[in-house]
Amino acid sequence: MKEQLSSQMTYQGLMLSVVFIMLCRTEADTVTQKNVVKVGGNGTLSCFLKESHDVLQVTWQKKNTGVNENLATYSVSKGVNIVEKYRGRLNFTRLSLNDTTITLWRVRIQDDGCYACIFNTFPTGAIVQDSCLTVYEQLRGSLHYVVSEGNLTATCSANAWPRPVISWIVPKAESEKTEEVVTHPNGTVSVISKLYVNSSTSLAGQLLICRVRHMEEDRDYSVKVKEGQ
Repeated sequence: MKEQLSSQMTYQGLMLSVVFIMLCRTEADTVTQKNVVKVGGNGTLSCFLKESHDVLQVTWQKKNTGVNENLATYSVSKGVNIVEKYRGRLNFTRLSLNDTTITLWRVRIQDDGCYACIFNTFPTGAIVQDSCLTVYEQLRGSLHYVVSEGNLTATCSANAWPRPVISWIVPKAESEKTEEVVTHPNGTVSVISKLYVNSSTSLAGQLLICRVRHMEEDRDYSVKVKEGQ
Protein backbone atom coordinates (compact mmCIF):
# COMPACT_ATOMS: atom_id res chain seq x y z
CA MET A 1 0.00 0.00 0.00
CA LYS A 2 2.90 2.37 0.89
CA GLU A 3 4.67 1.50 -2.38
CA GLN A 4 1.46 2.19 -4.34
CA LEU A 5 1.00 5.55 -2.57
CA SER A 6 4.65 6.41 -3.11
CA SER A 7 4.40 5.57 -6.83
CA GLN A 8 1.26 7.70 -7.17
CA MET A 9 2.94 10.67 -5.46
CA THR A 10 6.03 10.25 -7.65
CA TYR A 11 3.84 10.19 -10.79
CA GLN A 12 1.95 13.30 -9.68
CA GLY A 13 5.23 15.03 -8.92
CA LEU A 14 6.57 14.19 -12.37
CA MET A 15 3.40 15.47 -14.04
CA LEU A 16 3.57 18.73 -12.09
CA SER A 17 7.20 19.11 -13.09
CA VAL A 18 6.34 18.56 -16.76
CA VAL A 19 3.52 21.11 -16.57
CA PHE A 20 5.84 23.59 -14.84
CA ILE A 21 8.52 23.12 -17.51
CA MET A 22 5.95 23.58 -20.29
CA LEU A 23 4.62 26.75 -18.67
CA CYS A 24 8.12 28.14 -18.25
CA ARG A 25 8.94 27.28 -21.84
CA THR A 26 5.78 28.95 -23.09
CA GLU A 27 6.51 32.04 -21.02
CA ALA A 28 10.03 32.22 -22.42
CA ASP A 29 8.58 32.38 -25.93
CA THR A 30 6.19 35.22 -25.13
CA VAL A 31 7.06 38.43 -26.95
CA THR A 32 4.79 41.48 -27.04
CA GLN A 33 5.34 43.91 -29.91
CA LYS A 34 3.82 47.36 -30.35
CA ASN A 35 3.26 49.20 -33.62
CA VAL A 36 1.95 52.70 -34.35
CA VAL A 37 0.17 53.63 -37.59
CA LYS A 38 -1.85 56.60 -38.83
CA VAL A 39 -5.44 56.11 -39.99
CA GLY A 40 -5.38 55.08 -43.65
CA GLY A 41 -1.87 53.67 -43.45
CA ASN A 42 -0.70 50.06 -43.38
CA GLY A 43 -0.23 48.24 -40.09
CA THR A 44 2.20 45.35 -39.73
CA LEU A 45 1.94 42.78 -36.94
CA SER A 46 4.64 40.20 -36.31
CA CYS A 47 5.26 37.24 -34.02
CA PHE A 48 8.18 34.87 -33.77
CA LEU A 49 9.34 31.99 -31.61
CA LYS A 50 12.73 32.38 -29.98
CA GLU A 51 13.05 28.63 -29.52
CA SER A 52 12.55 25.85 -32.05
CA HIS A 53 9.12 24.21 -32.05
CA ASP A 54 7.21 21.84 -34.30
CA VAL A 55 4.48 24.30 -35.37
CA LEU A 56 1.41 22.83 -37.06
CA GLN A 57 -0.58 26.03 -37.63
CA VAL A 58 -0.46 29.76 -36.96
CA THR A 59 -3.70 31.59 -36.07
CA TRP A 60 -4.22 35.34 -35.81
CA GLN A 61 -7.04 36.80 -33.71
CA LYS A 62 -8.20 40.30 -32.77
CA LYS A 63 -8.46 40.46 -28.98
CA ASN A 64 -11.88 41.63 -27.85
CA THR A 65 -13.67 41.69 -24.53
CA GLY A 66 -15.21 38.25 -24.23
CA VAL A 67 -14.53 36.24 -27.39
CA ASN A 68 -11.56 36.93 -29.68
CA GLU A 69 -12.25 37.50 -33.37
CA ASN A 70 -10.59 35.12 -35.84
CA LEU A 71 -8.70 36.85 -38.67
CA ALA A 72 -6.50 34.37 -40.50
CA THR A 73 -4.72 31.03 -40.30
CA TYR A 74 -1.76 29.45 -42.04
CA SER A 75 -0.56 25.87 -42.18
CA VAL A 76 1.54 23.90 -44.63
CA SER A 77 -1.28 21.44 -45.32
CA LYS A 78 -4.12 23.97 -45.77
CA GLY A 79 -2.26 27.10 -46.81
CA VAL A 80 -3.59 30.59 -46.09
CA ASN A 81 -7.16 31.19 -44.96
CA ILE A 82 -8.41 34.77 -44.46
CA VAL A 83 -11.78 35.40 -42.80
CA GLU A 84 -14.15 36.89 -45.41
CA LYS A 85 -14.58 40.15 -43.48
CA TYR A 86 -10.87 40.89 -43.88
CA ARG A 87 -10.26 39.65 -47.42
CA GLY A 88 -8.75 42.37 -49.57
CA ARG A 89 -7.59 44.26 -46.48
CA LEU A 90 -5.40 41.73 -44.68
CA ASN A 91 -2.88 39.13 -45.76
CA PHE A 92 0.20 37.27 -44.60
CA THR A 93 3.34 39.11 -45.63
CA ARG A 94 5.67 36.54 -44.11
CA LEU A 95 4.77 32.89 -44.49
CA SER A 96 6.69 30.95 -41.89
CA LEU A 97 5.33 28.81 -39.11
CA ASN A 98 7.91 30.04 -36.60
CA ASP A 99 8.09 33.65 -37.78
CA THR A 100 4.83 35.14 -39.04
CA THR A 101 3.72 38.60 -40.18
CA ILE A 102 0.37 39.96 -41.30
CA THR A 103 -0.37 43.38 -42.79
CA LEU A 104 -3.59 45.36 -42.49
CA TRP A 105 -4.12 47.82 -45.33
CA ARG A 106 -6.10 51.08 -45.06
CA VAL A 107 -6.13 50.91 -41.27
CA ARG A 108 -9.20 52.19 -39.43
CA ILE A 109 -9.64 53.37 -35.86
CA GLN A 110 -11.58 50.16 -35.21
CA ASP A 111 -8.35 48.22 -35.88
CA ASP A 112 -6.75 49.76 -32.79
CA GLY A 113 -5.93 47.20 -30.11
CA CYS A 114 -4.00 44.02 -29.45
CA TYR A 115 -3.89 40.89 -31.57
CA ALA A 116 -3.21 37.32 -30.47
CA CYS A 117 -0.80 35.23 -32.48
CA ILE A 118 -1.32 31.55 -31.66
CA PHE A 119 1.31 28.97 -32.57
CA ASN A 120 -0.28 25.52 -32.42
CA THR A 121 2.69 23.29 -31.62
CA PHE A 122 3.34 19.61 -30.94
CA PRO A 123 3.68 18.42 -28.26
CA THR A 124 3.80 21.70 -26.26
CA GLY A 125 0.36 22.90 -27.35
CA ALA A 126 -0.68 26.48 -28.03
CA ILE A 127 1.89 29.24 -27.54
CA VAL A 128 0.25 32.66 -27.53
CA GLN A 129 1.91 36.00 -28.17
CA ASP A 130 0.52 39.53 -28.39
CA SER A 131 1.19 42.12 -31.06
CA CYS A 132 -0.48 45.48 -30.47
CA LEU A 133 -1.48 48.13 -32.99
CA THR A 134 -1.92 51.75 -31.93
CA VAL A 135 -3.97 53.60 -34.53
CA TYR A 136 -4.00 57.39 -34.43
CA GLU A 137 -5.52 60.32 -36.27
CA GLN A 138 -3.48 63.50 -36.23
CA LEU A 139 -4.47 66.29 -33.89
CA ARG A 140 -6.39 69.31 -35.13
CA GLY A 141 -6.99 72.10 -32.65
CA SER A 142 -8.12 75.70 -32.35
CA LEU A 143 -8.53 78.43 -29.74
CA HIS A 144 -10.56 81.63 -29.80
CA TYR A 145 -12.39 83.89 -27.36
CA VAL A 146 -15.26 86.36 -27.26
CA VAL A 147 -16.11 89.12 -24.79
CA SER A 148 -19.71 89.91 -23.96
CA GLU A 149 -20.83 92.39 -21.30
CA GLY A 150 -17.35 92.36 -19.80
CA ASN A 151 -17.25 88.57 -19.47
CA LEU A 152 -14.80 86.46 -21.45
CA THR A 153 -15.53 83.04 -22.94
CA ALA A 154 -12.61 81.13 -24.46
CA THR A 155 -13.22 77.99 -26.49
CA CYS A 156 -10.56 75.38 -27.18
CA SER A 157 -11.40 72.54 -29.57
CA ALA A 158 -9.33 69.45 -30.30
CA ASN A 159 -10.12 66.58 -32.65
CA ALA A 160 -8.03 63.41 -32.85
CA TRP A 161 -7.72 59.76 -31.96
CA PRO A 162 -6.94 58.59 -29.32
CA ARG A 163 -9.01 61.10 -27.39
CA PRO A 164 -7.11 64.33 -26.72
CA VAL A 165 -6.95 65.85 -23.24
CA ILE A 166 -7.32 69.60 -22.73
CA SER A 167 -5.97 71.74 -19.89
CA TRP A 168 -5.73 75.50 -19.46
CA ILE A 169 -2.84 77.76 -18.48
CA VAL A 170 -4.25 81.17 -17.57
CA PRO A 171 -3.32 84.08 -15.29
CA LYS A 172 -4.96 84.11 -11.89
CA ALA A 173 -8.60 85.03 -12.34
CA GLU A 174 -11.98 83.81 -11.23
CA SER A 175 -12.99 81.29 -13.86
CA GLU A 176 -15.11 78.24 -14.57
CA LYS A 177 -14.64 75.47 -17.10
CA THR A 178 -16.95 73.14 -19.00
CA GLU A 179 -16.13 70.30 -21.35
CA GLU A 180 -18.03 68.48 -24.08
CA VAL A 181 -16.93 65.26 -25.78
CA VAL A 182 -18.24 64.20 -29.19
CA THR A 183 -17.49 60.88 -30.91
CA HIS A 184 -17.80 61.08 -34.69
CA PRO A 185 -18.91 58.28 -37.07
CA ASN A 186 -15.32 57.82 -38.30
CA GLY A 187 -14.21 57.10 -34.73
CA THR A 188 -12.36 60.34 -34.03
CA VAL A 189 -13.16 62.25 -30.84
CA SER A 190 -13.67 65.99 -30.45
CA VAL A 191 -13.16 67.64 -27.08
CA ILE A 192 -14.56 71.16 -26.66
CA SER A 193 -13.43 72.94 -23.51
CA LYS A 194 -14.79 76.36 -22.55
CA LEU A 195 -13.26 78.78 -20.06
CA TYR A 196 -15.49 81.45 -18.50
CA VAL A 197 -13.92 84.51 -16.85
CA ASN A 198 -16.18 87.00 -15.06
CA SER A 199 -14.11 90.09 -15.78
CA SER A 200 -12.24 90.28 -19.06
CA THR A 201 -10.27 93.34 -17.85
CA SER A 202 -8.38 91.10 -15.40
CA LEU A 203 -6.89 89.30 -18.41
CA ALA A 204 -6.24 92.31 -20.63
CA GLY A 205 -2.88 91.96 -22.35
CA GLN A 206 -2.45 88.47 -20.89
CA LEU A 207 -1.89 85.21 -22.74
CA LEU A 208 -4.45 82.42 -22.68
CA ILE A 209 -2.96 79.00 -23.34
CA CYS A 210 -4.89 75.85 -24.15
CA ARG A 211 -2.66 72.79 -23.77
CA VAL A 212 -3.70 69.66 -25.64
CA ARG A 213 -2.14 66.31 -24.81
CA HIS A 214 -2.25 63.66 -27.53
CA MET A 215 -0.11 60.56 -28.06
CA GLU A 216 1.95 61.51 -24.97
CA GLU A 217 2.89 64.88 -26.49
CA ASP A 218 1.72 68.38 -25.57
CA ARG A 219 0.73 71.08 -28.05
CA ASP A 220 -0.06 74.62 -26.97
CA TYR A 221 -2.61 76.90 -28.61
CA SER A 222 -2.41 80.50 -27.40
CA VAL A 223 -4.14 83.83 -27.86
CA LYS A 224 -3.48 87.23 -26.32
CA VAL A 225 -6.45 89.01 -24.78
CA LYS A 226 -6.79 92.46 -26.32
CA GLU A 227 -6.90 95.43 -24.02
CA GLY A 228 -9.96 97.64 -23.85
CA GLN A 229 -12.46 94.81 -24.30
